[in-house]
Amino acid sequence: LTMAPQNPKNSRRKGKSASAGPKLNVNRCPEDMSLEDWQRALRRHIAAKETFGVQSPASEGDPFIVHSPKSGRSYRVEYFGAVSPLNRCECMDFKTSRLGTCKHIEAISLDRGGRHARRGYAAPAHTSVYVDYVDGRKVKIRRGTAAPDAILPLISTLFDDDGVIRDMETDPSGFIREARRLDPGFEWETDAMNLLIETRDRCRRRRIIAEKYAGSYFDGLLRTTLHPYQADGVRFAFADGRTINADEMGLGKTVQAIATAELLRREGMIESVIIICPTSLKYQWLAEIRRFTDSPALVVEGNLMKRREQFRDKEYFYKICSFHSVTNNIKAGHIPQADMIIYDELQRLKNKDTQMGRQLRKLQSQYVLALSGTPLENKLDELYSVTQLVDQYVLGPYYRFTADTTLTDDSGKLIGYRNLHAVAERLRDTLIRRRKADVRLQMPARTDTNLFVPMTKEQRAIHEEYKFNVATIIQKWHRQRFLSEADRKRLLLFLSMMRMVCDSTFILDQKTRHDTKIDEVMAIVHNLLADRDGKVVIFSQWERMLRILSLEMNREEIDFCFLHGGVPSPKRKDLIDRFRDDPDCRVFLSTDAGATGLNLQTASLLINIDLPWNPAVLEQRIARIYRLGQENPVQIINMVASDTIEEKMLATLRFKSDLAAGILDNGDDAIFVENRKFDRIVETVEAVLDPDTPAAPSVTETPADSSESTAPAAPAESAPTDPAAPAESTASFEPATPVKSESAPTGTPSASSNNSNPSDPSNPSNPSNPSNVRDLVSGSLSALGKIAEVLKTPEGPKALADALVKEDPATGQTTLDIPVPDKATVVNIFSAFASLLNRT
Repeated sequence: LTMAPQNPKNSRRKGKSASAGPKLNVNRCPEDMSLEDWQRALRRHIAAKETFGVQSPASEGDPFIVHSPKSGRSYRVEYFGAVSPLNRCECMDFKTSRLGTCKHIEAISLDRGGRHARRGYAAPAHTSVYVDYVDGRKVKIRRGTAAPDAILPLISTLFDDDGVIRDMETDPSGFIREARRLDPGFEWETDAMNLLIETRDRCRRRRIIAEKYAGSYFDGLLRTTLHPYQADGVRFAFADGRTINADEMGLGKTVQAIATAELLRREGMIESVIIICPTSLKYQWLAEIRRFTDSPALVVEGNLMKRREQFRDKEYFYKICSFHSVTNNIKAGHIPQADMIIYDELQRLKNKDTQMGRQLRKLQSQYVLALSGTPLENKLDELYSVTQLVDQYVLGPYYRFTADTTLTDDSGKLIGYRNLHAVAERLRDTLIRRRKADVRLQMPARTDTNLFVPMTKEQRAIHEEYKFNVATIIQKWHRQRFLSEADRKRLLLFLSMMRMVCDSTFILDQKTRHDTKIDEVMAIVHNLLADRDGKVVIFSQWERMLRILSLEMNREEIDFCFLHGGVPSPKRKDLIDRFRDDPDCRVFLSTDAGATGLNLQTASLLINIDLPWNPAVLEQRIARIYRLGQENPVQIINMVASDTIEEKMLATLRFKSDLAAGILDNGDDAIFVENRKFDRIVETVEAVLDPDTPAAPSVTETPADSSESTAPAAPAESAPTDPAAPAESTASFEPATPVKSESAPTGTPSASSNNSNPSDPSNPSNPSNPSNVRDLVSGSLSALGKIAEVLKTPEGPKALADALVKEDPATGQTTLDIPVPDKATVVNIFSAFASLLNRT
């Protein structure tokens, strides 16, 4: 809900701004108001601020027409007074909010100085059957004031004493004929009839499933045999009609979707299907349809006019299009029509306020099947948003959903989520979710390895420079609790650059090339090529990093495929086919453009040159090879630059996995976390800058039947790691190639040395131990070097002074505030300084 004020001169109503009332907080309910009253007040405020055109009824019994210049749409409104329970609007907000009002109804109340609100309106003269949206979508009857008493016995045959229909599967045709004979103005409203038909069809589909598909499942439906859990997924989607398949990645959601469409077609319920998917998957869908069915399918592409004609072509049962192309068609005024819509990678529509999100919500279809292995990636709002595309009523009004599921502090700031199991219960008939561990497939073992790689001194210098810049901005935020938009952009830019330089300096300047990861990858690839059959998929977020790698492979005459965002969709299919079928092509390079939907299980090794922020994206990459059809043990290697932002990323953002588990995988019912976007960034950055944060150990092996195949395990008790960090085994994984000693991280002494003589210089606990002395000098020189770098910048001296100088607000006295270990340390420092002065 937006509350941006508009120019009063453009208003079509008189005196509306005076009716706005006191200003309300759009994010927090006042303590002296109920949740519902607050929401009604917000809609009244919006109606007072926006410029609505209100057209009065031409004659008694006709509706008001309210025009919204923002959306360009007009709405029919039945209005009987400011707070009348008879008020109705055809907008979606009225139907889903359960408030009995909306901004269009409030606009009528405010129009012409509130004259409509002060006027009396008679109740409807004729009887009607309608949907009561306030009471949770119930079909009810309302007797008209002019209807004869003889209609009462007829009403009692179909409706109870509260006016609610008794049987939603009833055939109302006889009732309608008799009601119109008794009351000629009787009306069974369209939305009430649609709800009745929708319910009847759902019950019919459930009977079909129970009667026809109990034993033989779906023999002959596809040119393949469905696994039992896949058959269950088809039954679930067929029975409800509008569902989300959130099976874990790699369990065959595509074949379940195709089988569902074929079943609906077999039963005579649909004649056309539109599949909306990422561009990279269009031809994969075409290949899967041709593989499993004889149904005609078409990839919709070309210019706008060509796509419009293709959508209208009735020769093809399946029409496959990308999110962007169908969005552009809708924007141009052409809304494709189909009996069924299949959304692949539904999480791409998690933000309803994007152009794509707004346009695709205009699509209408009786049947909807949405596919997503990660319907919940970051926030609970995302799950609500994607669910709205399938069923706008299942999770209830957004304000109520938010109030029931969020935890806030005294300032109203979000600190966590609750009642996640209740959300899962609401979605029981709408969302189906199975994990690899649940379906008991004979999946091969999966081993996840974090390979820690040192950086060159050039990389380290750049990384530390950006790290210092980040620290400066964070200190500014702590002092002021505010950052300008420019500072925020700089912060995000510096973080991205820290991540880039962990791969190679070439990504930053495209001139120099200092890196170690390329050598490590090439060594792993050479080891793989020594085996006759092995294939590898290599991911990086940065296309430039993969270009460096491709040059190395060309130089060494290694055959490979390279997929990135610039590859046209027809050529993407050719790359995948070549990697699958050509025994000489054993390396597949890909940016995250290929992280979703691709079937690359020909490979059994996957290398992540860098880690994405979002753990769901990481799992999407892994699911390219660890999926149904994989016959070999799978190894995942995550390359991590030692003692960098990448290493700290291993210990952050686990909350996202926990949140998804709470709803989808029966995890914790309440999750506590700071969820404001910038505060999350600050917390993550501070973890990155914290030198005391321990590193995660390096290897995790996930057995085939483990329930932890897609989420980090709990920290091991023997390893004193960050409580938010994913735990790994303590087994080491040596780099595939030697590294230069100048880049190697400092080693740690063995535990057995702790029992040595404390005064022995070789004892690691002795301050005079050469290793400790070197560390002390190195740390001191590093600190001095950083101070020198600060003082070189124009704002450096002031920044240093701001950090160290404190002023007493009461007395105005200025002091130098420097943290020290203890008083004795200060005495020793001053004594040494005094001795130095005495000698001079």
